[in-house]
Amino acid sequence: MKALVVDDSVVFRSQIKSALTSCEHFKDIDVAANGRIAINKLAKGAYDLIILDLEMPELNGIETLQEMKRLGLRSKVIVFSSLTARGADATLEALEHGACDFVTKPQNVQNFELALQHVKDQLIPKALQFTGRSTNTSTGAGVGVSTGKIAVGDTTIAPRKKIIDAPPPKWKKYTLANFIPKVCVIGSSTGGPVALKELFSTIRGPLKTPVLIAQHMPPVFTRTLAKSIEDQTGIPAKEAKHFEPIENIIYVAPGDFHLSLKISNDRIYTALDKRDKRNSVRPAVDYLFESAAEVYGKGVLGMILTGMGGDGADGCCEIKNHNGCVVIQDEKSSVVWGMPGSVYRVGAYDAVQSIEECCHSIARLIGRSQ
Repeated sequence: MKALVVDDSVVFRSQIKSALTSCEHFKDIDVAANGRIAINKLAKGAYDLIILDLEMPELNGIETLQEMKRLGLRSKVIVFSSLTARGADATLEALEHGACDFVTKPQNVQNFELALQHVKDQLIPKALQFTGRSTNTSTGAGVGVSTGKIAVGDTTIAPRKKIIDAPPPKWKKYTLANFIPKVCVIGSSTGGPVALKELFSTIRGPLKTPVLIAQHMPPVFTRTLAKSIEDQTGIPAKEAKHFEPIENIIYVAPGDFHLSLKISNDRIYTALDKRDKRNSVRPAVDYLFESAAEVYGKGVLGMILTGMGGDGADGCCEIKNHNGCVVIQDEKSSVVWGMPGSVYRVGAYDAVQSIEECCHSIARLIGRSQ
């Protein structure tokens, strides 16, 4: 496969190229020092994957994505972002402009081997996933679903391998119109920030229930995500804190912390911890969903949106064991159908909906729609 590394830093270009070279699937790796050079290279030939820095001279990452869309240059893009508030803002904007996903830059660039391993661990599973070669690594897709090609500015998904039929349901199935939730929990990963933005596009407060989100993102990024949701909806949204009484607002699990719910003196609280990673991630959707089922019983509305891997399947089973309700995003509207697909395979769901349908469902069930 052919990849293009776009970064004005010689050090980062070298690290990314070395990381991709270590993977047998990438045989042809080209480099560009800025977005303008990258556009010229793209105009001459297609690449299977682009790794794109966001802060560059000539054309920065956002401008490069916009120019690719304007010129109809179709390719899969993973952005290379700094672990800062500014980097988080730019990353969310890049995802809205068509980037598939992001990886964060290593902080200890002086130690080349450690920095290289950091890039490899993040980049290779995502690179293989987006080029249609899923991997069994710690962050790879856990359900063996092959993803289609995703173009900048185009949400069309190429045909994937046919998944097996879901097993016969062993849980009560709800009609969403008849379900009354006491809490809404949401899990997402790859493609999640854009899906969450659409999910909340028509919901308006005050909310009827608390909403808790576990999105696979690093620290700083989750704070930026919460702020973007609050700015969009006008509903209070924040990174969850430890032992905070639950209210009818939106909570986002902070990066590198597991979020769960606890009861103390007949009150429900958020709880943060740093248990070992589960499904190779922290925050883990499973911990949030399982605790919600234990605390709220049959009053849980769980939603699994687009994402790589299988996080959330156990949690959805636990919600269904307590007679709660689960909605999963459909394959067509998902960037990666790993997490929803894993729930589909075990049958722990009540409805499979497009992101647009999910949007209308959540607005009707927990908020005041426009």
